[in-house]
Amino acid sequence: MQSNYQNYQSMVTSVTTGITQLDGVCRHLSMDAQADELKSIGDRLKNHIFSVGIMGEFKRGKSTVINALLGSSIVPSDIMPCSATLNYVKWDASKHAEVRFKDGTSKSVSVEELSNYITKITEESEKLAENVEDATVYYPCPFCQNGVQIIDTPGLNDDERMNAISESVIPMLDAIIMVTVPGSPFGMSEAEFVRNKIMTSDLGRIIFVVNKIDTVDEDERERLMNHFKEKIKSSVLGKMKAVYGEDSEEFKSAKDKLAGIRIIGVSAKQALKGKMTNNPELIEESGFNEFEKMLSHLLTDERGLLELIHPVNQIVSTGKTSLEMIETRVNALEMDLEEFEKVQKESIEKIRETRKKKKDEIELLKSKGKTLYTDLLPDVQAAYDDVSNDVFDYINGIDITEDNIKDKASLTAFSETVGKDLQQKIEDSFSLATERLTNRVDDQLGSDVQALQGFNEEFNAMISDIRMDISVNTSDGALGSSVKDSLIDAGVMLGSIVVFGSALPGVGGLISGWRDHGMKGAVVGGLGGLGVGMLAATLLTPIGIGAIPFLLITGVASTLGGKAITNFFFGKKERPSGGGNSPEAIRNQLYDAAQQAIDKAKEEKTLENWLKDFCEQSYDSVADNIDQEWENTLVTLEGSLSQIEADIKMNEANKENMVKTMEGYIQTIKTVVDEVSPIQIKLNSALNQNQ
Repeated sequence: MQSNYQNYQSMVTSVTTGITQLDGVCRHLSMDAQADELKSIGDRLKNHIFSVGIMGEFKRGKSTVINALLGSSIVPSDIMPCSATLNYVKWDASKHAEVRFKDGTSKSVSVEELSNYITKITEESEKLAENVEDATVYYPCPFCQNGVQIIDTPGLNDDERMNAISESVIPMLDAIIMVTVPGSPFGMSEAEFVRNKIMTSDLGRIIFVVNKIDTVDEDERERLMNHFKEKIKSSVLGKMKAVYGEDSEEFKSAKDKLAGIRIIGVSAKQALKGKMTNNPELIEESGFNEFEKMLSHLLTDERGLLELIHPVNQIVSTGKTSLEMIETRVNALEMDLEEFEKVQKESIEKIRETRKKKKDEIELLKSKGKTLYTDLLPDVQAAYDDVSNDVFDYINGIDITEDNIKDKASLTAFSETVGKDLQQKIEDSFSLATERLTNRVDDQLGSDVQALQGFNEEFNAMISDIRMDISVNTSDGALGSSVKDSLIDAGVMLGSIVVFGSALPGVGGLISGWRDHGMKGAVVGGLGGLGVGMLAATLLTPIGIGAIPFLLITGVASTLGGKAITNFFFGKKERPSGGGNSPEAIRNQLYDAAQQAIDKAKEEKTLENWLKDFCEQSYDSVADNIDQEWENTLVTLEGSLSQIEADIKMNEANKENMVKTMEGYIQTIKTVVDEVSPIQIKLNSALNQNQ
């Protein structure tokens, strides 16, 4: 496990070193926009922490799993529902804790007294926990020293507030450890979580841990794990069928990928005891070694490597651009000043015209987001109908007996239970509806981005024309044979690094990547750091563009909790159709309650408002980033023209010194490419395995 992290950190060091070296070259070449982007990418890479979320129902042993990872009893075991907040575990040389409150203040406390602030063990601690935003335990544990933070979440089957806390952290997680137990593997809340609280693509970052496996006879364990795996497959494929259809490529792809789902049985209690008593045999027996290998592989060889793709692509793109800049400037040294000024004037006009066309292309792309929203409005209306039909079918299947309604106490108990279940059903139905809509947006956005290919080719041709205009009628004398050979050599090396069929990742890589590999290909092809958590985040935070609007969905159904249904039953002077407290009357009241919730969503245009914002933000974010990529290139080109003018005016001695300096820059670029080439090969291999 340690070697995985060491190998990954070694690659990170190579990439960040390359970024720093190229940053320096770009600064000297007045390529400030590219240098700023490199610095930003490098800072993000150096500061990245792998986030591992522990999720599961109450009494599954989540806290023991965390303690076993840490090798010490730090987090209180869940004897009763404890965690009322998100709790982080991070590495530090000294053992301490910090509580952050909702009013923005914070307080340092000892690890031992932390439970007074973050649990529901006592009435006093539960009251304190209501004012806590989150808490962090700092501890010198080897696992977290590898750049990992653990996030302990509230139970999935606890109250609604705690469920919301658990769901809010999903987008920031690199890995999700879903803890379950042999007695009830893949319970209702766990199945609901997998179906509706994550995207199907997120399955690759989940490890299902069947804790307390030591309570199962060894000859029964394989059967149990197979049963568990089949339940997961059934749940996921049921969702895929509902969203895409059984004949879709997405359904078939999900079916294939489910064969590689991660499930492992462990005894966290044995592992913790083995680590605390330095008993390797007990640790091995617990199954924890295999679990930790699986987790480290997921974090480093999968999540970590994918995170490196954009920085490596940026190095390649910037290296190629830098070489072109060097070649253009050195070639231009032999130009007559008057001749250059003529080329410069023509080039500035070409840039002006290109910038105008670029503006038109970007505005057109953004307008398509608004058009798409209008085009999808019929789908929104159909979505409301689908939700109604789905929920009504569910209500029709509820078993309502005379015992459920024989007196007010029985009806109250029944309404508490059925109200919670009905709320969940409405959430599930809206979840499927919104995912269908996000898929439509994703597909159309991909097509509209690909439509930019024509202008992108025109854009690149304009740059090439300017470089040719500067290089025409010049000899090779100013270059010197060593500089010329170095440029050719470095250019060949850069040309050999191909990502998704595009030698230049930038915007061209974005478009070709999207054409060949969909959204993931677009991100890997060269577009990173988008706002509103989309596209680039799809790779590193897979909830990405397909994010299900949890708060929206929960808000729609929030009036259908158990108490709300109870009030609905007993808060009316006149019963709905059916009369009395017969099973049929109660069922009609459930229909009425559900329809009211759905009608409220319609009246408030809940889906319409969300979809409008979603379409516009999706298109605006992508368009703004493409615009910035193009603009950075134009600004650099303008700067180079000014720099070339100054170069031509230099005396011969300074020109010779500049050529030598450029030769040094070429060597730096070659060194960086030498370092990242093997990493790039490994990244491509890892990505292909995860397609």
